[in-house]
Amino acid sequence: MIVFSQLKIYSQIFDSSDLYFEEAKKDLAEQNFTKAAKMSWRGLQLSPTDLDLKTILGKSNLELGRYDTARYVLKQVYLKNRKNTDVLKYLVTIEQNTKRYSDAICFVNELLEITPYSKGWHLRKISIYKEMGNFEEAERGLKRIYQIYPEDTEIKQAYNYIMIGDGDKAIKEKKYDDANDIYKVVIDNNPGNKQAYLGIIRNELLKGNPESALQFTNRSLLEIPDDRELVEKKIGLLEQMGRHAQAITYINTLDKNKFKDIYATTLPYLMQQSAGFNEYNDSYETHKKLAELNGNSESQDYVIKNALGKGYDVDAEYFLNKAIKKSPNNKKLLVQEMELFKPIKDKERYEDKVMINHEKFPDDADITYAYNRIMFEKAKQYVINQQFDIALPILTDLVSFPDFTVDAEQQIFGILLYLEKYDEATDQIDKLIGLDPENPDYLLRKSTLYQKMELFDDALEITRSLEQKYPLNLKYPIVYVQQVEAYATYLMKEQRYSQVIPVIEDGLTRENNNKRLLDMAINASSAMKDYEKGISFSKSALSFYPENKNFKLKLTDLYTKNKDYGSALAILDTLKKTYVYDRNIKNAEAEILFFRARNQEEEGLLDEALVNYDSAFSLNPSDEGSLMRMVNLHITQKPYDESLKFINKKIQKNPTDNFLKYKKGVVFELLKQYDSAYYYQKFRKIDNPFEQMEFNHTLEVIRAGELKNSLAVTYLKATSDSIAFNTSLASINYRKIDDKNTYGADVNYAARSSGVGVQGGINLARIFTETLYADAGILLGSRFFPKFKLYGNAYKGLKNGYEAQVGVSFDRLQNDENYYTLKLGAARTWEDIWLNARVSLMNTNIVLFQRDNNGDVVTETVRDPITNVATVRNVTYAQNTFFANLMVQARINVNPRKDYFSVIASGGSAPFDQQLEFQENTFLKFTNVMVGAGYKYTMTPRTSILVDGTWINFKSNQSTFFDTNTGTTKILGVLFTNQYNLAISIVTRF
Repeated sequence: MIVFSQLKIYSQIFDSSDLYFEEAKKDLAEQNFTKAAKMSWRGLQLSPTDLDLKTILGKSNLELGRYDTARYVLKQVYLKNRKNTDVLKYLVTIEQNTKRYSDAICFVNELLEITPYSKGWHLRKISIYKEMGNFEEAERGLKRIYQIYPEDTEIKQAYNYIMIGDGDKAIKEKKYDDANDIYKVVIDNNPGNKQAYLGIIRNELLKGNPESALQFTNRSLLEIPDDRELVEKKIGLLEQMGRHAQAITYINTLDKNKFKDIYATTLPYLMQQSAGFNEYNDSYETHKKLAELNGNSESQDYVIKNALGKGYDVDAEYFLNKAIKKSPNNKKLLVQEMELFKPIKDKERYEDKVMINHEKFPDDADITYAYNRIMFEKAKQYVINQQFDIALPILTDLVSFPDFTVDAEQQIFGILLYLEKYDEATDQIDKLIGLDPENPDYLLRKSTLYQKMELFDDALEITRSLEQKYPLNLKYPIVYVQQVEAYATYLMKEQRYSQVIPVIEDGLTRENNNKRLLDMAINASSAMKDYEKGISFSKSALSFYPENKNFKLKLTDLYTKNKDYGSALAILDTLKKTYVYDRNIKNAEAEILFFRARNQEEEGLLDEALVNYDSAFSLNPSDEGSLMRMVNLHITQKPYDESLKFINKKIQKNPTDNFLKYKKGVVFELLKQYDSAYYYQKFRKIDNPFEQMEFNHTLEVIRAGELKNSLAVTYLKATSDSIAFNTSLASINYRKIDDKNTYGADVNYAARSSGVGVQGGINLARIFTETLYADAGILLGSRFFPKFKLYGNAYKGLKNGYEAQVGVSFDRLQNDENYYTLKLGAARTWEDIWLNARVSLMNTNIVLFQRDNNGDVVTETVRDPITNVATVRNVTYAQNTFFANLMVQARINVNPRKDYFSVIASGGSAPFDQQLEFQENTFLKFTNVMVGAGYKYTMTPRTSILVDGTWINFKSNQSTFFDTNTGTTKILGVLFTNQYNLAISIVTRF
């Protein structure tokens, strides 16, 4: 039952592509990818251009792991709609899975053009670079995305990891201030980053600032309170600074269960170190006892103040609570309580105290500042969470407080920039510049804004002015180069290659070893086909990075395109010594040999081209371009039997190569061995299902070539300006193939208002060699046809698709006039085009009436010698006449079925007399001017239909007279006559 159910599902037939789409869409959602592919393919049979069906077909093949088919189908959709993010997403997955990383990066870049702030695609790009092994670009990309998402946890973590490494490197290089700056950036980004705290503590100790190191240790413990390493670090610092009592006090605040060893070992040691301390001589302890005993207010103030100052938080909280119970509205005590919680980072209690105090004392400057600070931090958190609608009103209120004006305005600018409200962001940055016109950071932000708005020239102008104003600050040249990189990338995407070169050269004046700029300069030069400039940039890049394989390969590519194949191969020789087993090097060498071979092919050096194609294929068997051109060149330039031997040798080495088998079938087709041609051409593999359908029809046509008999039936209608010469013509032509001989018989039937004519004949064609064949025949006719016609033609195939033709014929008309014709022709065949030109030369003696000076026909009386009867007859004379005609015709194949469109044009002397000028085939080879066109359509593999139409313009001599003074016939009047022919033929094999 399951099998029958499955068969029923897959046999669903609809009469609408929309129904197939809905079914395929449902199957895709259910992850039934095989069925989804089938349904979408069937829908495309009804609607071949439906992009939705193609998208589902591509997605289904992607999920099934058929990457080549998926790529082929999805790229059709992509070329029609480059903004389709789903298709671009699928193509990225395909190219990444098939390790075509450069194409994957290109598609990710297109997605980022559509959604420039998509974190996911930025991270995807970074991961692809990592897969490629291009860690430099991956790190560069991470730093860039951090500028876009500075508050994103995942990105911030990765960014901080890189920054810590930079800080450690700065310490090793004894750049302590730089190291501090780096660690502080990490701490600002992530206050709980332990490695950053340890780095800055170590740095401060190396600088000789143990007090500063202790401050950062205290700050770190506020974020990571129970971290053993930090706890031990603080105790060690206090001991080092001789603050044993403070260390003892701190240890007593620790959890005894977590730090048993510190209580058991470290605490006794410290107590021993401070054993000489006299508790009763310590004024703090004295005041503490007094405040405890009698609540002395001065002692209480002293204890609270010192406890807060020395970090005795337990004592401070105890005495503050005791004092506030007595005076709950004492502003001083409430502020001190508020400050108590701030350093120990009990954030929730601290904020509660600030809010309560702000309500009680709204005009107090310190409390208001603390309140505003809390609101500002909350607004920043809202910004991080992208809750801009909540953050903006808070920040707008804070702008009115001088202590927060600048920070709030900066946050508002960041929000507007993120939301891509560039006009408002421009007003906002101008407002910041108005607050501090000399602040270079604001100008730099404006430059960055212009960069995001793709106003690159304006951005560079601002950064350039900052460079000039602050020549010792190295930040601005770095930013300038980064903006040049962005500008150049934009121009490259827009394919404005001529504009990108000056921009890159400007950037290289500041950083002449910039890899990315040099790489884009090389690519742009190559795209502009300015190979000399590209070679110059490549050499410059190699002067900085002499061992860089990428630049060497680009230089070989440019040498190849510049047809300097020797230099290209010389570079590869050096690379092969280093990268002995590198497949890319071998592929590059194969590509150079391929282009050298193609160039030799164009120059007519065919044997040399074949050798280089063969070498290229041997180096890179996976790239069949060399094999294809080599085989095709062999077939077109060598004898067919020699090409067959060549292909057979290749098949012996690659017995599963379907392309070679297919080409073997092509050779058999040229040899007219259609059974073998059909067998081998079936091995051709086509990914496109529509092209496969067309080719299946072609195979059937080849199979039909095995049939030995053919019959053609033709009807022609000739319409003339002269009704008397309108003609209908019917023809039947039969051919039978017998090995190298072809036998034929023809019957033509013509009808006019003046009567009918019949013509019949036989012919023979023979193939002598694969490049030489001939035909000959005889025709007998009545009325409008020649009384007798004998003809013969020979054809010789030459190299490069050329063919020569020579033919002769003899015609005797019904009035016993004889015509001798010589035909010389040439033809050229390309892949889908056949062109033929032919010159016909004819000679005859035409009988003309002799006329007197008045133009009247001269007569004479002749008496019969037997009957003595007198007869009056016209006086005639014979004039030797020469005719010439030039004809050019062409056929263009329009599909794999070999349907073709034909055109023809000819011009020359008009033959015979006026009565014969309007006949077809035999009689209309020589006309003044003739143009025409036709089309052949293959209805079935055995049967085809041809439609031809021609327009003929004749120059007719209406009257003549014989000039006795000159002895010549002169024309008295000229008339141009038109004839229109339309012929329909049906040809079938059996």
